[in-house]
Amino acid sequence: MINSLKQIEGSIKESVSIKSKEEIEKILEDYGSKTDIDAIALTSKDGVPVASHLEKEKEHEGFSTLSATILGAGEVIFSGFEKKKPDLFVGQSEDSVLLIKGIDTDMALSLLADSDKEEELKRDIEEIASKIGELSDTFEIGGM
Repeated sequence: MINSLKQIEGSIKESVSIKSKEEIEKILEDYGSKTDIDAIALTSKDGVPVASHLEKEKEHEGFSTLSATILGAGEVIFSGFEKKKPDLFVGQSEDSVLLIKGIDTDMALSLLADSDKEEELKRDIEEIASKIGELSDTFEIGGM
């Protein structure tokens, strides 16, 4: 399992051009440093991290992989009821909010932050997704 995950990760990293990956990392880093967020990550829907900016860097793979899993599971639920794909998943606790948004057909953008900023974060995730979507014309996630 670990070897096949490493092979998938290698394939994805080869598919993302260095320039595009750097641009994505800059978008996430700029956003993460301007606002008080715990984590923001772009992940393939296969669960392989593409880029992130996390307060706790050791949580990188878990946050990325589980966010993609939540998005994928939600899409299966909606599909099972013959509903359109969901645009955004929101997880809330007393002090935090987790937002997960699909980008194109093969990526998940997720962020975790204080719950008192939820409405602002919803607007921000749309803006970030749009910027990354524009870059997605220059790279491909997948091709495994």
